Amino acid sequence: MHYRLRENISCCDVDGHLIFLDIAQDRYFKLTGALEKAMRRFLVHENVAPALMGSLATAQILVETSDPAAHATTANIQLPTCSAIEQPAATSNRRLSAAIVVEVMATVWWVRHQLKTRALKTILETAGAYRDRKTGTHEIAASTDPEDNLLRANEQFARARRYVPIEPICLLDSLSLLRFLSRRGLPANIVFGVAPEPFAAHCWVQAGEMTLNETLTDANAYVPIRIV
Repeated sequence: MHYRLRENISCCDVDGHLIFLDIAQDRYFKLTGALEKAMRRFLVHENVAPALMGSLATAQILVETSDPAAHATTANIQLPTCSAIEQPAATSNRRLSAAIVVEVMATVWWVRHQLKTRALKTILETAGAYRDRKTGTHEIAASTDPEDNLLRANEQFARARRYVPIEPICLLDSLSLLRFLSRRGLPANIVFGVAPEPFAAHCWVQAGEMTLNETLTDANAYVPIRIV
């Protein structure tokens, strides 16, 4: 009998503790005792007692599979090496158009409504599918540097966001920024990270090695657990 990690679940090792994110249940959790030891053995392809494997499956962490090559690993996500918001502003002297402000305001309100009415798993799948669809078909002029486009759009969003009367929240703002960038054919990802004792969770938008809406220090204070 073979097992793999459930698709909705990802995990990472933080200071000697395995932490899990279950996007279907919208929760973080960790294992202790025999189950954590069993999971560690499973992650490094060591034999685990059938009873413990059954317990991990009952806990809805692992699921049976017919693929003998299927397995599970901890998250291996590239850490950022630079931050867009810590670079010199490219458009601060330019007038921000009313159309951008209205677009950002509408996007943030729409995402906020989604977060109140839909499951996290559905929201993330929708965001990823929208991004893939838009960035796969959008054509960028060859004479324009894609990174310049990215930095310009990111700064426009940040400036317009100040006019939206909703308190900034990492998930709300990251989903909104991702959608704003996707409309412009600019690919990026949302990275979820965790920090131990006291436990904290955070997320930010990242393009390659650059974090777009977080400082480098703050982003690197978390261990990445999932990327969308």
